[in-house]
This record gives sequence, structure tokens and C-alpha cells, in this order.
Amino acid sequence: MAEMSKTRTWVEGKWYEGNPPLIGPRTHSFWLGSNVFDGARGFEGVMPDLDLHCARLNRSAVNLGMKPTMRFEEMVELATEGMKKFEADEAVYIRPMYWAENDGPGIIDGDPESTRFCMCLFEHQCHQKERLTV
Repeated sequence: MAEMSKTRTWVEGKWYEGNPPLIGPRTHSFWLGSNVFDGARGFEGVMPDLDLHCARLNRSAVNLGMKPTMRFEEMVELATEGMKKFEADEAVYIRPMYWAENDGPGIIDGDPESTRFCMCLFEHQCHQKERLTV
């Protein structure tokens, strides 16, 4: 099995190295797929359209019955902070995401009040510098 690339994950106010465990078998998202993410790139000191990706994430969360807990500006600040944990020449995939932790009243829908957020940044080895500048 391939080893994961360099990864930094922010959840509940703290940065973690690697792939921290975040969900369990009773987590709504685990068994009913109540999750949403958006993806952006960071490379050579830029993060193109990150604000638009983060704003779209919040709209998608609402459309899936979740309650966004982060303003898109806060997500951009987090991504900027997270990018400092990587070398300048590393291409990074930026993935903010939401998921419902608990069941709603009818089980099928997640409880909007239980929405959780994390941001995962990881080195994207497939997109080497020469590919990003082409």
C-alpha cells in the first residue's frame, strides 16, 4: 500500500500531523454520507480562487442540510496558516470539509447542529512544479 504524502489537518482549533481519526461507526456521515468538501490548490505561494472554493463549500453544506460553522474568510486564513507548514516548492491540495456527526429526528437527515468542520492540506505528489506551470 502506498504511503500517504505529507499531511496537516486542522480540526477543533488545532493542527495535527497526518490523518487523525475523526469519525466513528455512529457518525451520521460515516453511514449515510452527509459530508461535503471542496478542493483547491496551493503552489508557488498562491492559492487560486480559494475564497470561491470556500464560499461554495458553505453553500453546499446548507444545500445538504448542514449548518456551516466557518466563514469563508476564516477558511482562507486557516489555509494560509496551513500552507506555512509546507515547503515553498511543495504543491498542496487544500480540502476544507463539513460532515454531520449526529442523526436528525428522522435518522436519514443529519442534525444540522452537529455539523463538524476540518481542513486537510496534503502534498499532492502528482502535480509537480513543472505540471503546475504548464
